[in-house]
Amino acid sequence: MDRIECMRAFVVTVGENGFAAAARAMDVPRSKVSKQIQALEDAIGVQLLQRTTRSLHLTEAGAEYYDAAREVLASLDEAEQRARDGIGELRGVLRVNAPMSFGLRRLGRLVPLFHQLHPNIELQLVLSDQQVDPVRGGFDVTIRIASLPDSSMVARLLAPAPRIMVAAPAYLARAGVPQVPRDLSQHQCLNYGYLQSGVSLQLSNGKDTQRVTVTGPLHANNCDLLAQAAEAGMGIALLPNFIVEDALAAGRLVPVLCEWQAPPITINAVYPSARRVPQKTRAFIDFLVEQLAEKQPAP
Repeated sequence: MDRIECMRAFVVTVGENGFAAAARAMDVPRSKVSKQIQALEDAIGVQLLQRTTRSLHLTEAGAEYYDAAREVLASLDEAEQRARDGIGELRGVLRVNAPMSFGLRRLGRLVPLFHQLHPNIELQLVLSDQQVDPVRGGFDVTIRIASLPDSSMVARLLAPAPRIMVAAPAYLARAGVPQVPRDLSQHQCLNYGYLQSGVSLQLSNGKDTQRVTVTGPLHANNCDLLAQAAEAGMGIALLPNFIVEDALAAGRLVPVLCEWQAPPITINAVYPSARRVPQKTRAFIDFLVEQLAEKQPAP
């Protein structure tokens, strides 16, 4: 048994969430992947995966082994690369997960620039507004806005993500302009998430902090959709600046309650904890830090 190849089959199977998908990704027969994982389980004497006819799940031992195996394989891949290229060009596959709006509005223009710097890195970019598990999803880097990782993950700050309350001029002409946060309880608010009841907002002006429960006609897990609804006059929305900067500049949206700020949130690169972060992962994160810093307004 080639322990490394069996380990790789196991890691890819977990990342692809199935034997068939793993076989396609590795370009080998499905039966080979299954046999490699069975051989690995036999060799170490524990069950790593719970198999059913429709799905598979990591056992508790499998979850621990998966983290360790990813680190071993990453170190091995990096050692082989160094042996081939010294400290030359980086190569390999880099799997990245990011929110949909951030991916389209920021990563879309940055990916070609990164490719110019590192043409031998194959980026596999998955955009999703769901909170995915980076480890189970097999991602090398996950971009998260506001949400912090658990203790098994490492987060690096990429940039602040200031938010602003906005509405269309037509909505404010019809419903009036709120003067203090408590006024929002009398307005139609467009909220991020799936909540079907009131959402609690906390806003501060540096001297006073007010918390208000708001309701409205729309809850969505995508900020671009909320921005479009706000432009159409459906209500008031609290959104990251990078989502609404163009609409504000064009006058399609205007700021509301400018003196009041929501708690700060940040854009973070999240990756599995490891003693040695692969060079390609580190290069991508360093690139994002540099590029996103250039988008921040001067103080």
